[in-house]
Amino acid sequence: MKLEGKTVCVTGGSGFIGHHLCRALLPRCGKVIALDDFSVGQKERLADIAADVEVVMVDIRDREKLKEPIKKSQIVFALAAIANPRTCQEDFSRTFDVNILGTSNILSHCTDVERVVFPSSIMVYGEPRYLPIDDRHPIDARDPYSTSKIMCEQLCKVYNFMYKIPYTIVRNCNIFGPGQDSDYLIPTLILQGLRAGKIEIWDPRTIRDFLYIDNCVDAYIKILESESTIGETMNLGGGQGVAAGELAEMVCQRLNATWVDVKKPSPVSSKLIGDITKIKALTGWEPRVSLAEGLDRTIAYFKKIVRGKRG
Repeated sequence: MKLEGKTVCVTGGSGFIGHHLCRALLPRCGKVIALDDFSVGQKERLADIAADVEVVMVDIRDREKLKEPIKKSQIVFALAAIANPRTCQEDFSRTFDVNILGTSNILSHCTDVERVVFPSSIMVYGEPRYLPIDDRHPIDARDPYSTSKIMCEQLCKVYNFMYKIPYTIVRNCNIFGPGQDSDYLIPTLILQGLRAGKIEIWDPRTIRDFLYIDNCVDAYIKILESESTIGETMNLGGGQGVAAGELAEMVCQRLNATWVDVKKPSPVSSKLIGDITKIKALTGWEPRVSLAEGLDRTIAYFKKIVRGKRG
């Protein structure tokens, strides 16, 4: 698919991934519409591109208000959701209301669009039976967040069956980078190191697959440009596992800090590493920014934030 001249709607457009995606889309397509209710996403993230992006304040649970911006779009990224697993655990009902009903509302207006991209999560696999995890691995949700993602994946398939909506499901690993909320792992480690000189790790043996935000956005655009991704489900990550202790050490080396194991068991799967063979084969995508370089860029961003608050 050629993006030139297309109108792209990004729900959750002021969220972490959303605002980076809006920036990347601007020079490539005809128009970008960012939808958000700003309950979590920060409007300030779009301030410098507000003149070029149509920003619409809307709650995805409000089906009628979603209709106009989606109906005039050819491409829809269904990013809007409660994306923090801890927040989801604190309020099951709201999670299902926003994530599942909201996604259904979005899809209900997509009957004439040329493509829907739905970001899911590698957490849908639960405790892995083998590593790395490919998209054929059984799904085994063990928390409200991943349960909502599985149900939304199924909604994409149902709407495709009923209305021929062309979709692609992308199971993200741990995406990180500048602008991410402070309660996610890498920002938490960086801010602890900057403010206290000491980082606390729950379990240094926990292994995750990390991907810098620019790589994520590049992959999303590659998915749109490839017709072979229609109707497919694929993992998106760095393709390598990094232990929490190793990650903490990388951050500490850059901040002259130390880390300590507080010996709390991981509340979710101990090891999650995605097999990214499929997305590479279908799109030609390769991650350009390494974990080390991504950490350097993210640390530089949070240093400015901390210095600004001190000033």
